[in-house]
Amino acid sequence: MYDSKVKVGDSEERIAVQIDQLERHYLVGRDIEIQYFLHQLIDGGQQGRLLNLYGTGGVGKSYLIDEFRRLAVNANAVFLLLDSRGFSHTPQDFCTQLLRILGYPMKQLQQIAEPQALLELCHDILREKAANQKLVLAFDTFEDMGDMEYWLREAFLPQLHPKILLIIAGRFPLQGLWLSSPAWRQWIHRMPIGDLDYISVKQYLERSGISQEPMIKQIWMKTKGHPLSLSLIVSTTMLQDIQGLALVDEIEVFEHILSIWLKEVPDVNLRELVETVAVLRHFNQELLSDILDRKVKTDVFQRLVGLSFIRRVDRGWILHDLMRDAISNGLRLRQPEHYDWLWKRCIMYYHSRMTNPSKRKTITWEAVEWYYYIGDHVVRSLCFQKLTPLLMEPLSPSNWAEAEQYLDNRRINLREVVLPLQNQDTGERFEYMLSKEEGLYPIKHIHLQELYELDPGIVKLMRDQDGAIRGLTAIIPIHTGTLNYLLTHPLSSSYFQNLPDHKLKELRVPNEHIAGYFVKSIDVSDFEDEAVRTTAGLAFVSLLISSGYVVTTGPTELPFLKEFHLSLGCEEVKNVAHYDYDPNTPTPYYVLDTRGDKLQDYLNKMITSFGLLDHAKQQDDGMGMLSEREKEVVVLLAKGYTNQEIAADLCISEVTVKKHLTAVFRKLNVRNRTQLVNSYMKKT
Repeated sequence: MYDSKVKVGDSEERIAVQIDQLERHYLVGRDIEIQYFLHQLIDGGQQGRLLNLYGTGGVGKSYLIDEFRRLAVNANAVFLLLDSRGFSHTPQDFCTQLLRILGYPMKQLQQIAEPQALLELCHDILREKAANQKLVLAFDTFEDMGDMEYWLREAFLPQLHPKILLIIAGRFPLQGLWLSSPAWRQWIHRMPIGDLDYISVKQYLERSGISQEPMIKQIWMKTKGHPLSLSLIVSTTMLQDIQGLALVDEIEVFEHILSIWLKEVPDVNLRELVETVAVLRHFNQELLSDILDRKVKTDVFQRLVGLSFIRRVDRGWILHDLMRDAISNGLRLRQPEHYDWLWKRCIMYYHSRMTNPSKRKTITWEAVEWYYYIGDHVVRSLCFQKLTPLLMEPLSPSNWAEAEQYLDNRRINLREVVLPLQNQDTGERFEYMLSKEEGLYPIKHIHLQELYELDPGIVKLMRDQDGAIRGLTAIIPIHTGTLNYLLTHPLSSSYFQNLPDHKLKELRVPNEHIAGYFVKSIDVSDFEDEAVRTTAGLAFVSLLISSGYVVTTGPTELPFLKEFHLSLGCEEVKNVAHYDYDPNTPTPYYVLDTRGDKLQDYLNKMITSFGLLDHAKQQDDGMGMLSEREKEVVVLLAKGYTNQEIAADLCISEVTVKKHLTAVFRKLNVRNRTQLVNSYMKKT
């Protein structure tokens, strides 16, 4: 027999204990994962005995495994950790490494030459230990196992004692054969490790000696809650200026993070796709192909979305916030012309969607995406800092008390606010000050009962992930039932009273129809919170274009609001203002009218500054939306060629011809070959 216990001196033990205490002190935001581990370690049954930790590089998987080790030791359990970077990826080297960790004598180990004998010895020792003591076997950096993954799943793991708790950590979740087996599915408990929320970041920073609220928010905005970015920012900040706590070496920090992530992407062609999706907010295979003006093959796309820093969302996939910012900034500096080309391709993609008559009634989200590319830095800062805005819920009797409490708190806790904005293109930073009085303006004329009686859907509340109300909107639909209110009440009356009779007549539509919207208020409790700010901005932007007619107002003292509205294409109303915020200061109105034929004029006006108007006119015949190959197919089809003849002429398969025609039908909104040919002949 052999003694597997490690003997250490008192001083060594004290240092180890101190290190563990410090690391535990800085571990935040992982309570759910820790509780599950403890449950499985102490009470758990067979189900969920394999914990699959996965997440992007630097997100804290190894740090969490260290905490699991400490918890296991405290529970008098054996904790064995194998990092795939610590041995050659062969069954023999794996078994040798495991036996070393188990403390098996080296002299005896060197005498065993047969791989099968090593494997059986590993299982014998592990079974013996598991029968007498709780045992945890952990694998880190599992994505580097390569072909060893198959051997581990089929030959090694099935022979283990069933009470051994397994941990497999890597950048990617276990998939494929792991999930096709009902037995493995029952054993696996998925544990995605994501970025830290604001509360956890604040807790970490306070434990690091950073307690100033502005600095905490600045670091939160910079790091997006990514743990490695957070620790590097803190370390460089503390080293540079322990007193002033000025953020330093940001570029160096994020270049380091980027280098970690890009180890996943050694292929040059795949890196090009990563750079492209860094310019996009959301993407899918069709959008990516359209932006690049070439077909992105399915196998390549699957490799792309399999990267650990890309995740699935409702409308496709998104890149990790930090990754997107770092890569797009780098691309803009290295290849400005290519970056500009991609940006304009995005503008024209969404432009074509909005000008397609068949899509006109369902373009809300495409219009929102379009504003990201067409708007200036103020629009992007106010509306697009977070990909996941807060939830919106209508005012109702069940949340009425919360809404009243929100308004009371806003009136009581008025404070001066600094709104930090940054131009991502130039790196230039701006700060806008909101006085206490200006902070009161958005709720000054909000009376819940009055608005609820006018229309129960007018007031909506912004609720964060903790259930707290963080803001509200009061957006009044314009129709016969609301027009008298708009003509007589503060904020709206000056505008609507100045409309000529024929304009008012246009707005007197039946209650079940809506002629447009008047934005009475969009209020938030904290302008410095990106998620709250994004929700507020999107509440306004989502009305534009899809609503046809939008009227709003905003204090003159807040210059960024004027920039915001004008950047979105709204027009400031001439010779009309109100004094409902401040009796001494006129407040302007902003209007966007895209009803009927005005939509095309508006869209053309917006793309003119990008030099894309001529390009848009070329697309009016629909052919501009087609790829070069699709255009060739249409030309041959118009000449009377069959699919077989088109395939032969273009040296492609008939299946490919059919795929091109399906895409053409969709893009040009035609149903069959006859409609396509007729449409093409008319236009040419």
